Amino acid sequence: MRIPERLQHAHQLENLGFHNKKPAESGTVIYFTETRLMQESEHTVHERADHGEEISRRVCGQLISDHSRYCLWLGGHEQRMRDVARERRREQQMLKLRGLAVQQVHRAALVRYFREYSVTGERREQTLRSFYAMIDPSRSLLCEHRGYLLAASSQWCASDVLDLAGDKRAVEMIQDYEQKYGQYFAMFCDRARSTRSISSDLLSALIPEAKAKAERLRQRILAGEHVPVRRVAARFHGLSAR
Repeated sequence: MRIPERLQHAHQLENLGFHNKKPAESGTVIYFTETRLMQESEHTVHERADHGEEISRRVCGQLISDHSRYCLWLGGHEQRMRDVARERRREQQMLKLRGLAVQQVHRAALVRYFREYSVTGERREQTLRSFYAMIDPSRSLLCEHRGYLLAASSQWCASDVLDLAGDKRAVEMIQDYEQKYGQYFAMFCDRARSTRSISSDLLSALIPEAKAKAERLRQRILAGEHVPVRRVAARFHGLSAR
């Protein structure tokens, strides 16, 4: 018996990790399933561990080299992808992915600050005490490092799925936000550690503008600026979302 063309199309979409749904008014909508989101995420982690740039190669390599750590990341990331998959509309899913990536920028900020500004030794311990109070700096650094591996990996996964969905502008904006938020966060940490009133006063004057720049960009990302409407990436063989 010949399978109708419409059902063949629906089956192809399902195999690609999409669902084909037809609401009463708005017509057919294609969206990512949780399975597809996790497939792409795991692909990102392993691909970056093997062929990524230096930082992502090192981070993803450390993530997958420790089974318990990888399982911890997998459990948390799977829950986030489940939240994305619940949306059932691609445009809303992209907004969720944008928000997820922004959250991971915040979670990874402290270790990125240590790395990018070469904060080591006593300066690093003073900074850690600002966030962890009486907890031993060595323990808090291990905690932050583990959190950074999980957060950075999830951020790259979200960005790669956004790129796959055709939301390339979001990827650029998130990279820009990581830089702007990192500048604000560095000033915040430097001021917290500063013992000279002149330095502290200067940073206090600069921080509000740096924070405002990052916040304006964050709002643009989350508001859906430049979100592409119903366009499926070429990787899905040109299947139409109409």
